Amino acid sequence: MIVRVAKKSLADTLAHVERVIPSRSSNPGLSLLRLDLKPGAIELSGSNMDIDIRARMPADVEAGTSHAVMAHVFGMVVRSLPADDVELDFGDNELQITSGTYTTKLQLVSAASAPVLSFADSHDGSMTAEGFTHALSAARYAAAVADFQAVFRGVKLEFGADSLRAVATDGFRLAYYNVDQGAGISADMIVPARSVDELVRILGEGEVKLHLGEGQLSVEHDVYSLNLKLMDGAFPDYERVIPTNFPVAITLSSTRLAEAVGRVSLMADKTANNRIDLFIKDGTATITAEGSFGRSQEELQVEQDGTDSEIALAYNARFLVDALGPVTGDVRLQFSGASSAPSVVRDIADDNYLAMVVPLRTG
Repeated sequence: MIVRVAKKSLADTLAHVERVIPSRSSNPGLSLLRLDLKPGAIELSGSNMDIDIRARMPADVEAGTSHAVMAHVFGMVVRSLPADDVELDFGDNELQITSGTYTTKLQLVSAASAPVLSFADSHDGSMTAEGFTHALSAARYAAAVADFQAVFRGVKLEFGADSLRAVATDGFRLAYYNVDQGAGISADMIVPARSVDELVRILGEGEVKLHLGEGQLSVEHDVYSLNLKLMDGAFPDYERVIPTNFPVAITLSSTRLAEAVGRVSLMADKTANNRIDLFIKDGTATITAEGSFGRSQEELQVEQDGTDSEIALAYNARFLVDALGPVTGDVRLQFSGASSAPSVVRDIADDNYLAMVVPLRTG
């Protein structure tokens, strides 16, 4: 059977599916890309056990057959094709790929060797893809990366009747973002941060449909369907640790602050938590860093208020810059005290976003 598709469409769609499929696995079947030929479409699917993904591409197909190929090999070939059009000729045991003057053949594998996947036929509700993406992206950076940190490696989604909050924390920082939209789900769940990364890459404009199943969240957007395996465990009571009393607060441009921290931190000691020191007094924020290569300093004029006239703190520079990332305009930094008392970052123009950073101990 011969199927003709545009190279760009095939390569773009395949890129999302291939990222999920492991190139090496103790289970050989997980390295396979399943190709289902159905009337009017090709479906590409695969899994890494945490994410199942399926993409549907319109194509001139009449009969329905199913095959599998090594995903990373097929991906390398498709990305290297020279012409705009691709011809896929499915034989009994081989797939011949032709593009322009180039032809190659790949060994086909029985579709039964690939994971057996199923996706939701109906959904509990929907919300805008833009709102869902914004919430996920604004919080995800605060998730932990170490395997031993369990649920800290996930993003908690708190679905309410007319709201969604995405929140993540690694114990040293925290971020959440609220969306004033319901999605037909009233439940809390924890999605692995790496699964959130893949989901954000796929989501664009329009509508995203959601379905909460047994231990998984099913998502449908555009031509993509995904099953995201949920994490077990109890997420910490993060609201309890967010301070409410701030003796010092400053307001300034988020971009100016992030750029200044980035410049000063070039001299920071990378073996000492990338430390930068922040001293605030009389409307001036002084940022300093010192390491084995030298010392740097920058001063910024800020709007300062609060009951105390000055405060001195130290931060992991990357943690502070990450917290400023979702803020596009002015930012308000609120300091709950010296030493290791958490500091809060708020977006002046968007009160849906909140971040918290724990300063480094200096004593």
